[in-house]
Amino acid sequence: MAGFLELVAWIYYAMTEPSWIPSQFHPFLHGISGFFMTLGSLFIVPIICLVIYDITLYLFRLTGSACQTFTNALRAHQTAQTQPPKPPINGNGSVANGHVKPEKTQ
Repeated sequence: MAGFLELVAWIYYAMTEPSWIPSQFHPFLHGISGFFMTLGSLFIVPIICLVIYDITLYLFRLTGSACQTFTNALRAHQTAQTQPPKPPINGNGSVANGHVKPEKTQ
């Protein structure tokens, strides 16, 4: 990590310390270059924040839909356990196993 920071410091120094300017102007040059580096990063930071927000929203919606699917399956399982299953009825009034439903008499 220290090597990376030294590299960044060297690049910053190389960008802000041209040899053809007298040394008494170096603090002024540091201020100007720092200002414009900050100004340039102001356009990059919101884009990075939007990408992070987009990924977070995607993961939230992905896990939210998975939780909703799990909840719906759990509710369906609970209602299936409480109610007895109804046999399917064919078009002619007979149950799927071939037996005809008894007629109600009054």
